[in-house]
Amino acid sequence: MSTVEPNQSVDRTSISQWLLPAFWILVGSGFYYGATQITTAIVQDKHDPGPAAICMLCATALVLLGITQAVQLLRARPAAAASEPTSLLVAANPKIALLQSILGVASIAIYIFAVFEIGFGLATLVFGIVSMKSLGASWLSAIMATLSSIAIVYLVFIKLLGILLPTGRWDLPF
Repeated sequence: MSTVEPNQSVDRTSISQWLLPAFWILVGSGFYYGATQITTAIVQDKHDPGPAAICMLCATALVLLGITQAVQLLRARPAAAASEPTSLLVAANPKIALLQSILGVASIAIYIFAVFEIGFGLATLVFGIVSMKSLGASWLSAIMATLSSIAIVYLVFIKLLGILLPTGRWDLPF
């Protein structure tokens, strides 16, 4: 039996606010399922969690993000009459937030493709600077943060662990 009176309409904005948390939960669940399909590496140390560990960790983080946003929506229900937004994670316009989320996932997919095509160093340089500039960082901080991230990854993976990073079609040094 419905609790909505016949003369009352369903609030469309309250339904559209649930799109973003549902998106993150569905994408995270899909990524987690995909990570379970990754087989164990042939050469694996007994302390190595395997190639699927980071994928599962990131997928779990996406699901937790969606759950966190859903809980914030539930907690903000009594304060819905207030015109001020109650949270920084829940955007004022859910359609724009959903579009930004889809663009974020698409840009990460393009970055992953670019890493194998043009190499880790160049792809990360472009992705880091563009993504930080789109988030409002200054040119100097975007370049410095990106270069320091590339240097740290280079030192840890290539020098410390001896793991080669993708060099792309041009066989760049890293």
